[in-house]
Amino acid sequence: MRPAAAYLAMIAARWKPGGSLFAAGARHDEYEDVRRLLLQGAAGRSADVVALAECVARACMGEDHLWHDLGLPSRAELSALLHEHFPRLAGRNVNGMRWKKFFYKQLCEEVGISACRAPSCGVCAHHGECFGSEELPLLAFA
Repeated sequence: MRPAAAYLAMIAARWKPGGSLFAAGARHDEYEDVRRLLLQGAAGRSADVVALAECVARACMGEDHLWHDLGLPSRAELSALLHEHFPRLAGRNVNGMRWKKFFYKQLCEEVGISACRAPSCGVCAHHGECFGSEELPLLAFA
């Protein structure tokens, strides 16, 4: 169990060069939707938990795996962060879908959009894109 402040320190210390925790850019509406989704599933509303939600939402705008864009050492660490501080949201990811895909799937379902054509994930031809391993080493940046 890690407090939100510990995760914030970890994220700040390992953020990729050129990345920004402070600007959502042209995708501001999208960022706000992900932030809202996270906060709806939060265990509390402390300043640190809100800051974590903002960091995760901004990292969702990145092009790499979410845990990479956050600078966390593994997907397992991201899962621990989400289950600890956003348990109502994380608890809905019962099949281990990749987190960023899971967040966007949740947002689509909120407005009645079904982005998948398959009747279930288990029979989808693209199953590996949503549920495959992400465990590649995080590169160390000087």
